[in-house]
Amino acid sequence: MAETLERPDVQQPPRFGQLFGRLVLAGVIAGALAGAYSLLVTERAIAPALDLEDARLAAEGGHDHGVEMFSRGTQLFGGFLGTLVAGVVLAVVFAAVYGVTRHRLPGRTDFSRVVLLAAIGFGIFALLPTLKIPANPPAVGDPATIGTRTAIYAIVLLCGVIAAMLVSALVSFMQSRGVATAATAAAAVALTGVLVALVILLVPDSPDRIPLDVPAAVVWNFRLASLGQLAVLWTALGLAGGWLLDRLTRTSR
Repeated sequence: MAETLERPDVQQPPRFGQLFGRLVLAGVIAGALAGAYSLLVTERAIAPALDLEDARLAAEGGHDHGVEMFSRGTQLFGGFLGTLVAGVVLAVVFAAVYGVTRHRLPGRTDFSRVVLLAAIGFGIFALLPTLKIPANPPAVGDPATIGTRTAIYAIVLLCGVIAAMLVSALVSFMQSRGVATAATAAAAVALTGVLVALVILLVPDSPDRIPLDVPAAVVWNFRLASLGQLAVLWTALGLAGGWLLDRLTRTSR
């Protein structure tokens, strides 16, 4: 019995406090990297849109111009700090979800499980909304439609969560019936594709239209930069969190 407990290949699941602390640390790393990406990449995509807004105000007589409450440098620092805080908050939620679903996620190590859960999170909270209601730069968007756009975004997120639960239920059902791994993966991919297509077709589109004075390159550069920032956030959270938890479980063997 003692020999069985001392086997080096047996991993004990980490306590929630250990899991929570390491994933929050991963959130700090992810938030810092995403903030740096925002300063280096996203800011360059926002600048042309801000120039368009200034040109519109100047054409209208400049009556809306005034002294800014915060300088652009202060705004950039605030954006970096906000991204860092968002990474920590995301990690807190991620740790809670991982603690509940860890035993159900496929994979032999915490690294593979954390990376998989981060990939699912990216698909639900970043990729699916980008496909249905992509982000627009400051020069695009009517303030009167913000409520409608927020509702559409929330519906898309809800549909993404439901889709993930349905795919998870299908995978569990097929595994319980002894279906081969390849067939289970193919069925999961097919169901995911069908559900994503239904969301794109059935959920209403954004009511905003791209103004004629906004070049397409400005819009798409901003959208790609925004998606890239989310990709950095989720990728760093998955890789850093998985590495930290994997080191914990390997050390505690």
